[in-house]
Amino acid sequence: MMHQLVQQTGRDLVHQESPDKPWERSRLWCHEESFNVLKQQKGTENLIGLALDMRMLEKAKLSGSLQMKTSAFSMMYNLKLLQLNFVNIDGSYKNISKELRWLCMHGFHLKSIPSELLPMENLVVLDMSHSHIESFDISYNRSQRFVSSLKNQDVLRIWNIQHILCWERYT
Repeated sequence: MMHQLVQQTGRDLVHQESPDKPWERSRLWCHEESFNVLKQQKGTENLIGLALDMRMLEKAKLSGSLQMKTSAFSMMYNLKLLQLNFVNIDGSYKNISKELRWLCMHGFHLKSIPSELLPMENLVVLDMSHSHIESFDISYNRSQRFVSSLKNQDVLRIWNIQHILCWERYT
C-alpha cells in the first residue's frame, strides 16, 4: 500500500510539471500519451524516461500508421530510460539518446540490433526479450565499452538468439 502511495505521489508531481503538454514533462508512462508524443514528434530535452507498450493501447482509438519514426527521438537528448515494447520503429537509430542507461525493447522487430544503436557507453541494462533477433554482432572495436558497462551478463536479455559473435572476448 505504501509503495502505491509513493508511486502515485511521484506521478502526480511529474504530471504537475506540465498538465496539458505531456511532451514537456520529465517522464511519460501513460502509453497513450507516449504514443501521441512519438507520433507527433514532440519529444523534448526535458524527457528522461519514456514507456510505451503497444499492447496496452486500444487499437480502435488510434488513427493512421502505428509505425514510429526514430526521428521522434531526435530532441530527447537526456533520455535515460526507454521502454518500447512491441513498437515498430523505422529510421536511423542515431537519433536515440546515447545517455540511455536502461533500454527495454520487448518484441523488437528486426533480426539484428542495428550497429548505430550499440555504442552506448552508459547503458546498464539491455532487455530485448521476446524479440526477433537472431544474431548479435559484438565487434571488439565498437562495443568493448558497451559490454563492460552492463552490470552483468544477466541484464543482457535477448531470447531466441542463435549466436553472439565475439562474445568470448568479454566473458
